[in-house]
Amino acid sequence: MADRRSQKSLPHDLDLTPYAGRWVALVRGCVSGVGVSEQAARLASKHQRPKEEPIVIFVPKELTPDKT
Repeated sequence: MADRRSQKSLPHDLDLTPYAGRWVALVRGCVSGVGVSEQAARLASKHQRPKEEPIVIFVPKELTPDKT
């Protein structure tokens, strides 16, 4: 159903920390929709860019492990 890809395929300069704990839809390397569910993020993206198919990923609450 969803086109989930590893974060390795995402642009390295894309800062997703404001979206921690949320689903994010990306089109052409830019955030095009955000939601609490995968479907909500996809629908938000389709509302903004109806002709393009987004990549939908979940942004974990902790993107990098603690360095202690």
